[in-house]
Amino acid sequence: MRLVVLEGKGSTLVFVLIAVFLVLFTVPLLHVFINAPGGEFLAVGFLAVLLLLMVPLTHGLLRGRREYRRAKGLANLLVASDSWITFPEELEFETGTLEIKGHWVGSGRNRHYHVERKFIAERRDRASGVSFPGAGFKAAVSPDGTGFIRAPAVRITDGPYKNILLLFFTNEGEVMGSGTVAVATESDSAQVNFRGDGKFIAGTVYSTLTKARRVKVTLSTSGFEYEKIIEEGQSFEFRERMLPEEKVTVVGSYDTLSPRLLAGKIGRGTVVLGHGEFIIRGILDIRLRPDVKAEGTFRVELEEEAEEEKEFEEGWGFT
Repeated sequence: MRLVVLEGKGSTLVFVLIAVFLVLFTVPLLHVFINAPGGEFLAVGFLAVLLLLMVPLTHGLLRGRREYRRAKGLANLLVASDSWITFPEELEFETGTLEIKGHWVGSGRNRHYHVERKFIAERRDRASGVSFPGAGFKAAVSPDGTGFIRAPAVRITDGPYKNILLLFFTNEGEVMGSGTVAVATESDSAQVNFRGDGKFIAGTVYSTLTKARRVKVTLSTSGFEYEKIIEEGQSFEFRERMLPEEKVTVVGSYDTLSPRLLAGKIGRGTVVLGHGEFIIRGILDIRLRPDVKAEGTFRVELEEEAEEEKEFEEGWGFT
């Protein structure tokens, strides 16, 4: 199992940039003000405006660094295996599910990243450790952080680690289902055959293209407006992993968690991973025209659920 601590991107770099700004810009400007007639008042006014601008930014950065140090402090004391995580002492905590969404608001200089967090507590306990949950997760996040993550979690509720969370992303499960997606225009056609292959969605594409430049195979899911391109070309095979290569436990502060930070810990680029229902699309990429699409669905089930489904199908003669 891989244990990682969530840290805000670029916080150290921002501190360095602030220091460089103060040295290269503020100090020379203050020198000019002080040497000018009545410059003392100009210098005081300039410093007041600078403080109004810098204090909120610095406060946010310092808070983020403080929360990171708390999370890292706990992570350094955890003893973790694939099935159990031992705390450094008895802690009071809640087990449940974290739902977190991220999207951009505004435009231009007013554009900012907005995060919605919701922890759904299921049970409260006090113990010296927790087992790795058997529940699944789902993650669908674009490179700019737009999207959502839903995962089982433990939230510390007292002591020096209050509001630190452990999020669990299991690699257990199996891709279920198979089918064919056919997409066509008057001059182009493509057929996407897909099937579950262990922890992968795999398949083949056959096409006859005249005006279309290529066929793209993409993944998405309900509630996610983006697509992950897993392969493109004319006639080809594809194979995409739907679960992490190993179990992952992420340690972070509730107030600083975001899809943008979490996605990089469990995947790369556009992340479409986890359990539940997913959408696979065949897309004809036609020059100077809107893409033509068709889609099908498949599921990723936890191994117990997948085994029950197989037994049901075999019992009724579906296989």
